[in-house]
Amino acid sequence: MKPKWINVFLFNLLYLCCNAQTAGYKYFSLLDTIKQSSFYNIVLTPEISASVKTDYSDIRIVNKEGKWVPHLLVLSQNIIQRDLAPVNLSYEIIANSKVNTIVTIKSPGGLTSNIGLTIKNTAAKRFCTLSGSDDKKNWFVINDSILLNPSAERDSAVNTIRIDFPPSSYQYFRIIIFNDNKDPFNIRDIVQESHPGSPKMQVNKILQNPAPAIVQKDSGKISYVKIIQQKAYHFNNISFKLSGPKYFYRQASLYVPTDDSGSFSKPGKLIQPFTVSNNSTLQFKLPLINPGVFYLLINNDDNLPLIVNNVSTASDYKYLAAYMEKGDGYKLIMDNPEATKPAYDLSHLNSAISSDSNQILSTGEIIAANEKIIPAVIKKNNKWLLWTAIAVILLLLLFFTKKMITEVDKNKHNDNL
Repeated sequence: MKPKWINVFLFNLLYLCCNAQTAGYKYFSLLDTIKQSSFYNIVLTPEISASVKTDYSDIRIVNKEGKWVPHLLVLSQNIIQRDLAPVNLSYEIIANSKVNTIVTIKSPGGLTSNIGLTIKNTAAKRFCTLSGSDDKKNWFVINDSILLNPSAERDSAVNTIRIDFPPSSYQYFRIIIFNDNKDPFNIRDIVQESHPGSPKMQVNKILQNPAPAIVQKDSGKISYVKIIQQKAYHFNNISFKLSGPKYFYRQASLYVPTDDSGSFSKPGKLIQPFTVSNNSTLQFKLPLINPGVFYLLINNDDNLPLIVNNVSTASDYKYLAAYMEKGDGYKLIMDNPEATKPAYDLSHLNSAISSDSNQILSTGEIIAANEKIIPAVIKKNNKWLLWTAIAVILLLLLFFTKKMITEVDKNKHNDNL
């Protein structure tokens, strides 16, 4: 009986030292003390995003026992879409061929800042331009480089691509989609989701990343620009500040290395092409990525090269919403290559749980999981308590190990008899 009792003790000791639900996570961040049991929001800052996958499947909230606390991942886009009231707009498709699609849209009146193209589900991408007019004869550019990147709906045969732009009071808008000798989108409707000043309008907040380093090399007709982030921050928004010729219209491409061998001559995988011009905002949307290093290639043709003075990256505002009990000991654990998205009941409950008005819970420093954290009270003047605890544990382990060996030897001796 004794050997079994000893094994149970050692198993429990091992379980306490290494909880299965926290194993494999490389980093953690202590959360602020919970002063009142309630739902809280934990903003996924750039520092946190640099330690997790782009699908956020390897981040968990754990309590002081090391157990997972159910959470919801909330995106700023989700916050906006809950309160939208789409309005159908009057439109006319002027051209719809493999060359381009031209659509004119009548403004609903007042200020307009977004237009939604409702299309049959597709995974194809296209670039387009947006112009405004008050008489349908004289057109003025609003944005001449917009990526239309549909995300197919699972429960519907159509989806809506939202085009955001600065508030405008034009009577008409014109969208020209460049099909590049490919089949056009099947446009089913044109809508406006909201307008500035509407009580249902919410700002699509972004989280700005620290400024990266820039290395530029101009060779022949191409400018090669290497952008180096301080960490592998997430971003799906990028903007540039350029100098050089006063008037320019260039094709550019963004690449991400597939391994550590990335270089100017081998920049890696193409993420997105786009157009940079002197009359555009030089702000672009991308798929969510997190490279530590990436490359921008600008085709100068026979023109003087452009100088990239600044690159700014940002990600859409995201947070975790979770219910936590009063007390302390909560923390985030992050970066586990083997982790998959958890299946929590919260994802099926009322969306009000993910309210943007929940109290924000502060996070601490990102710490490697193998670093030993000594409480401040011990650090001050009670180091002997730590050494005493270590000595007691060692003595217990030695004692029970000796007992186990004795029992094993006794059993062997009985077997020989």
